Amino acid sequence: MKTASLLAGIALCFSCQLTATPASDNPATRTGRWQEDLDFFARELAVRQKDLFKLIPKEEFDRKVAELRSEVPKLSDAEIVLQLMRLLARLGVGHTQVKPMSAISIHALHVYPIQMQWFSDGLAVVAAAPNYQGAPGSRVVRIGLMTPRQVEAAVAPYIPHENDAHLHAESPRYMTMVELMRQEKIADPDGRLLLTCAKAGRGEFTLEIGSEGSSKTSRKLVNAADAMQVPTALCYKHPKAFYWYEYLPQTHTLYIQCNQCTNEPGNPFVNFTRNLFAFADTHPVQRVVVDLRFNGGGTPGIVKPLADGLKSRPALRAKGHLYTLIAWRTFSAAMNMALSFRKHLDAILVGEPAGNKPNHYGQAESFMLPNSRLKVQYSTQYVRQIHDADPLSLDPDIFVPYSLNDFLAGRDPVLEAALHHPLQ
Repeated sequence: MKTASLLAGIALCFSCQLTATPASDNPATRTGRWQEDLDFFARELAVRQKDLFKLIPKEEFDRKVAELRSEVPKLSDAEIVLQLMRLLARLGVGHTQVKPMSAISIHALHVYPIQMQWFSDGLAVVAAAPNYQGAPGSRVVRIGLMTPRQVEAAVAPYIPHENDAHLHAESPRYMTMVELMRQEKIADPDGRLLLTCAKAGRGEFTLEIGSEGSSKTSRKLVNAADAMQVPTALCYKHPKAFYWYEYLPQTHTLYIQCNQCTNEPGNPFVNFTRNLFAFADTHPVQRVVVDLRFNGGGTPGIVKPLADGLKSRPALRAKGHLYTLIAWRTFSAAMNMALSFRKHLDAILVGEPAGNKPNHYGQAESFMLPNSRLKVQYSTQYVRQIHDADPLSLDPDIFVPYSLNDFLAGRDPVLEAALHHPLQ
């Protein structure tokens, strides 16, 4: 198998070299460089993306690439990138996309110094630059002249998504892209964005978010929790950790948060689980909660030691004793993990729908366009996990919404629902 894979990889590389001569204008010009990139994009995606022409008719794909190629001279870099984003989003595959951060890193796209997030009761500002005091923690009423839902519908064609959950998870990031907001005529032609917000005790107020300095993505933002001195819910205790656990003695609960299906440098997941179960084996544990709400995926096999450890301890995975928390940002390998825990360990899923379909295109890889250095992610496999149906999302067994008021009060109703669900 390894020899066959190696030979296939060599053949692919050799094929790429044979077809690398661009049918473009002079590559020394901007137009030529972009056209060369578009030729490379079309050629490589056709070879690499699983079932590309099942997802989009070949005639349509070729036509759209050709149209974009011909329009390069009159389009800005940002407009070219946005058109590529829209073309890939047309596939309806969450894993296949132009990576937004690569577009920002080459300065084709810029971002406003503000971060927003959907809650069950609407869109809110969760962080902003210090000069936008009062914004963090406020509810968004209008963006420009549109409601947040209308803006989400306007940017949806640029966002690769398979269900509304992933659209909700991703759309706030796209709403802060200056060039996208300008193209959709939500922001002014100069990039100025009007944000109408509301806050308890203050009523409605309008912020004018300027595009100047918006390329400084490293600008320090003030988050809502700090600005409003929000009590820290347990789930936000270690936001940068790949994975961690804590014992809750009042309910004899082992709370495990897994934020990435990736080995943490210096602390491989297998070592983490070894320490975790050494603790569990010496303490009274009646309930195990695995929190995957902030997990966007990674390598599926990484988390196997946790599943194996639970499987070998019947008391920890007994029906009604194991809970998995999911939400919109639960995606890819994390969604697979939640589904596997329900199917094979009788875990009860609590929270909101996960961000991609159980049956989906995944195992993402990427390539870079040679001139612009734009990064394109594609899917190499079709993963079928449910054979008698094709649901749009992995839904929880116990649906628990998470509202802005919950966030501002430091409450976590999803964890509370798991902790208070009757043991069987």
